[in-house]
Amino acid sequence: MDTFETYEASLSTGPLRLRIAGQGRPLLHLHSGAGPRVSPVVTALTERHRVIAPVTPAFDGTPAHPAVKDFEALADLYAEFIEKEIGEACDVMGESFGGRTALWLAVKHPALVDHLVLEGPTGFRQPTKDWPTPGDPIARDRMLYARPERAPNETRSAAEQAANSKAAEGYANGITYEAKLAERLPEITARTLIIMGHEERVIPIEAGHLLKARIQHSHLTYVFGAGHAVEFDQPKLVGQLVADFLERGESFIVREADVA
Repeated sequence: MDTFETYEASLSTGPLRLRIAGQGRPLLHLHSGAGPRVSPVVTALTERHRVIAPVTPAFDGTPAHPAVKDFEALADLYAEFIEKEIGEACDVMGESFGGRTALWLAVKHPALVDHLVLEGPTGFRQPTKDWPTPGDPIARDRMLYARPERAPNETRSAAEQAANSKAAEGYANGITYEAKLAERLPEITARTLIIMGHEERVIPIEAGHLLKARIQHSHLTYVFGAGHAVEFDQPKLVGQLVADFLERGESFIVREADVA
């Protein structure tokens, strides 16, 4: 198992903290709105890839970048990082909040994104009354996980979790359905794998169909036994699915849940 090393890149809008592990073709992994977490999927990917996991500015106590106020600006930030630090197109993988950022990156900077993996990307959810109120971790886990017992142990304090949630909300600017992004999906040229949990409760099923219909080189796969947090609900299935897609440019239908 690779240990992630932390370093800081100096970009035009401010410093960017990164965690890096593994060897091989570079893979940019963009975290969810909960903040950076090393899942079993990401750990497995370090065996074949140099996984680069940025910490979005204002998450986990990092400084916000005053000029980076929305997902489009975040995409520009990561484009600058890829050009400056990686120096060539790379694979990009986005989880939930990170998936929304990855979509904007692929839309605005297509030459920098090779393979694109989207795990339940946000930005396509109409407002709902089902979302739990802040401070209710049990209700939150029921929304995010098909198997709450597989949720990772939370190491952040309540204050740190609240700060991450506030940062995520700040980038969204109150927009839960981003019509502008939906309209620009056909501009994506990257070969794309869309992964959604069969028991997804955060992103509507229509979002998967929208992404599949509008991204020209895309494949949509539903993972049985998984909710929104697919990397934790079904790590073996999702890990193999992503690894195969990144290695061969193809995706494979998952037929059964990991019951171990």
